[in-house]
Amino acid sequence: MLHRAKQMRASEFWKHVGTLQKTVHETDRYLFEAMERYMPPDANVVVFGSVEPWFECIALVFGAKSVTVVEYNNLTYEHSMVTTVQPHNFRVPEGGFDVALSISSFDHDGLGRYGDPIRHDADLRAALMLQCVVKDHGLVFLNVPIGPDVVVFNLHRRYGPVRLPQLLRGWHVLDALGWDEDRVTRPADWRRTYEPLFVLRNVPHSDL
Repeated sequence: MLHRAKQMRASEFWKHVGTLQKTVHETDRYLFEAMERYMPPDANVVVFGSVEPWFECIALVFGAKSVTVVEYNNLTYEHSMVTTVQPHNFRVPEGGFDVALSISSFDHDGLGRYGDPIRHDADLRAALMLQCVVKDHGLVFLNVPIGPDVVVFNLHRRYGPVRLPQLLRGWHVLDALGWDEDRVTRPADWRRTYEPLFVLRNVPHSDL
């Protein structure tokens, strides 16, 4: 499917998804809707923390010129428009990326579950680092579990009134698909996550 993605129109891709043995989650629908609204043409895209080329396919369908996947595992994809790299070898191209995707990724950072070093603030550092990776006025599609603040070691973090503002600090929130303000503080089982999708713009400090 990765090889066919670039040749498909968005409507064709969504129909084709129905023929796959894959569960389509709400996050997938949110991302599809967000890219229909906001994805710039011919974008250079970077994807963080992806272990199968699902979001990469969606990016290609929506016209990405290139996709770079940054992942601790050593991935190998045979596609001319997709490059994989481990974090210690990652280099930002001159001018930065047009778009970044972090789908259920940063909430795991620093917990060691995927071979990453233990660090309590790794998620916040990753979000801050994105401001240097994405070009000025570039976009980030981001989702993390939302609810009362908690760390479920070594599975993930959940972002509530304390940590969510820290994660989004410095970003302009263009949209939040699936957002329900009440869920930020509503008691919830950590096993059943609520994960809306944020569309963020990297606005230079001089423009604020």
